Amino acid sequence: MALMSQKKRSEGKGMRTAGIVLTILGTGISLVVVLVLLRSTGPTAIRPALVSDPILRPTIQAYADAVDANPSAPKPRMELGMTYEGANMDELAEQTYKQYVELYPERVIGWYRLAIVQSKQGEIEKAMESLAIGTTVAPPKMSAPHWQLALWYIDTGRLEEAKSQLDIAHVKRPNTVQVQIARGRIALEENDPELAIEILNKEQLISAVPDGYVYQLLGRAYRANGEEEKSRKAWSRAGEKKPTWSDPWTQLVVEHVVGLNAMRQEIMNQMQLNNMPEVRRLVAEYFTYDKDNRVVRRLDASCDAKQGEVAQALMKFVTLIKEDKTDTVTMVLLAKLRMRVNQFQTPTEISITKEILTTVLEISPENKQAPVLLDALIQE
Repeated sequence: MALMSQKKRSEGKGMRTAGIVLTILGTGISLVVVLVLLRSTGPTAIRPALVSDPILRPTIQAYADAVDANPSAPKPRMELGMTYEGANMDELAEQTYKQYVELYPERVIGWYRLAIVQSKQGEIEKAMESLAIGTTVAPPKMSAPHWQLALWYIDTGRLEEAKSQLDIAHVKRPNTVQVQIARGRIALEENDPELAIEILNKEQLISAVPDGYVYQLLGRAYRANGEEEKSRKAWSRAGEKKPTWSDPWTQLVVEHVVGLNAMRQEIMNQMQLNNMPEVRRLVAEYFTYDKDNRVVRRLDASCDAKQGEVAQALMKFVTLIKEDKTDTVTMVLLAKLRMRVNQFQTPTEISITKEILTTVLEISPENKQAPVLLDALIQE
């Protein structure tokens, strides 16, 4: 219904434009002038009041200027939206994508990106409404809008609608990882742990999904099925988060990530590659712009730890915790480091590490790493 409304508005615009063209031509104005007028149709670019990031600021200005230079062109407006999305400026991204879907309602990319930034802002109902429109214009082989909408339906308890979308996704692209995960989640929601285990307990699926997410689901399924030992083992391998699924445009958004946010991501990437000299270089460059960012300060301390500068790493972690006594991320990193250092393996020091992890659970009872680390300390 919403898509039909969008199309009617679009058709109405087209008829009004045609009438304007005929009127202008009737007055003797040249066709070149008409084309220039047509090229200028479209809303002006969404611009932020202030951008403090010195790297991001000129990039946004360039894309916004490109939109205003040619308001009817789809590419500059999408690039501006993706730049806002990549910078986590989600309200500006949402406004820009709304302009895009108003201008090009038949293009699924606009509805998908609009839904993603709405979901990031906690507007899940709006996100589902946007993506539901997107599913109606998705190409025959594109399953992503369907399985993403199904996952949101599961989150909100709309299981029958989720199943319908998964059936469409499966027809378009059979047996994707996302469809298997969604079906396993539905089995859990419907209190069918045996079916959930059957769907999820596959090595290929487990290895394909990052951060031990399948083990989270298996831990729940085994527990619901009364298999406590298997549940405990699954939870010991589980990560803490749901995965962020890649979609057909994820790489495009990543390519539009610029500024300090992009630099932080690159520091994390180099940490995972264990390229400590490059981490050092990037951290030093980052600190010339922003010395206070807690994420980068944690990465800096973790780099110290990896390079054997344990005392310096400990001091940096402790400083971060003193500044924010609810910083459970740093507390877990501190506990892990203490568990690796020989001098902290005495009964007194182990009790201090346990106290750190207990504090994590007091602040964040749902934390998945702290119980596993506590179990490891008890077994030792």
